[in-house]
Amino acid sequence: MKNCSFENLKTQRGVSLATIARIFKSLKETESVEYRGIEEVWWGRKYERSSKSMKILVNATNLVVGGGVQVATSFVVEAVRRAEADIEWTFCVSRAVAENVRKILGNTADPPLEIFDRNPNNLREVSSRIRVKDICKKTQADLAFTIFGPYLGEFSCSHFSGCAQGWFTHPNSVATVVVRRNKGFFKIVKTALMRVLSFHFFKKSQYFWIELDIAREGLKRGVGKGDAHIWTIGNTCAQIFHEASKSEANFSEKEIRLLAMGNPYGHKNFEIIPEVLAELGKRNPERKFVFTLTAPESGKEWKNIKACAEALGVGDCVRTVGKVALADCPKLYVDNHIVFMPTLLETFSATYPEAMAMRRPIVTTDLDFAHDICKSAAVYYSPLDAKDAATKILQVVEDSALRERLLTEGGKVLAALPSPQEKYDQLVSCMRKIIEEEKRVER
Repeated sequence: MKNCSFENLKTQRGVSLATIARIFKSLKETESVEYRGIEEVWWGRKYERSSKSMKILVNATNLVVGGGVQVATSFVVEAVRRAEADIEWTFCVSRAVAENVRKILGNTADPPLEIFDRNPNNLREVSSRIRVKDICKKTQADLAFTIFGPYLGEFSCSHFSGCAQGWFTHPNSVATVVVRRNKGFFKIVKTALMRVLSFHFFKKSQYFWIELDIAREGLKRGVGKGDAHIWTIGNTCAQIFHEASKSEANFSEKEIRLLAMGNPYGHKNFEIIPEVLAELGKRNPERKFVFTLTAPESGKEWKNIKACAEALGVGDCVRTVGKVALADCPKLYVDNHIVFMPTLLETFSATYPEAMAMRRPIVTTDLDFAHDICKSAAVYYSPLDAKDAATKILQVVEDSALRERLLTEGGKVLAALPSPQEKYDQLVSCMRKIIEEEKRVER
């Protein structure tokens, strides 16, 4: 193997760069052969040395369902479109995020995504966590930015993590009662252990961002960091909701459709929907009320909801469309009259601003986090009271002046939130400050 140098191999006819890379990788694994000098070929254009002053790894490998996928998609899309002159981005993303990004960007761009089909937050997925850390080293990243933690892996640089875990920062008694009622003893213990583990892994981050100040004190207590290490950046909806065509809902129709958006986690409390449907049917039999969910059809949560609805005689009034790509979400709002949010615990659900942007009235729970976000732009019901939920839904259906007021107030709330571009700018500004401060300290 004395003549097996990179230059000699490169000049041989019919030997591709990919083949050369495989040869050197094999040699590295089987013999003590010098490997430096081929790294740019092996890793490709994404990891070639750059003159940009900041190198940031964006980590969205642990986001596979729910609102986190949308937030990650929005950030990556904006970063690709902006192409910051001084930042070299590396995007490590889940398959779900990658599919959303590519569906929005289409053929206009080919973002260099490192795609992960397995979630590194699965305790057994050691190889995925090693891969993320290896990419971080090879890119010589100054900062790792996890869109939302906790993340079980480690990085070779400082870590800036988002925290939108209401169970960890501001749990409330209502959500706790419902989840305990719906889970067995062992699941309750498992949830408690996962809360402890999550704080353990959050503590490995040096910097954090949250979406609402209601989460700040709980996060500070949990991770032992002060305000100087935590930024509050309000949530918003993705740009496609601002750009989407909109039409007013026709409430004179005989069928009133309600959208319950989100993954059916226990705290979302979608289990209340069959009872609400039954109550609506009793009070207004002239109309048909239909709820649309985005729960996985094969999931036990959806099966339980469907079984309960059938037992109450309203099985034909509830359906699920399954997982929906971000690009397809605006149409889902247009196809429904009302957005119903029975959630018991949130930090800042994007469903609220999405509904406002699509001009759909919101009926949600009478809890602090909901008021903090929606203010006067929603109708609130007692969280565990299906009868009260039905009452508030009928108020919206029957009162056109109330609907107009809700939409007007929704416009005001939306205007006060950061735009997707402003949210991106605020996050990038935090990252610049972190990197600049750390470089200053090193000097």
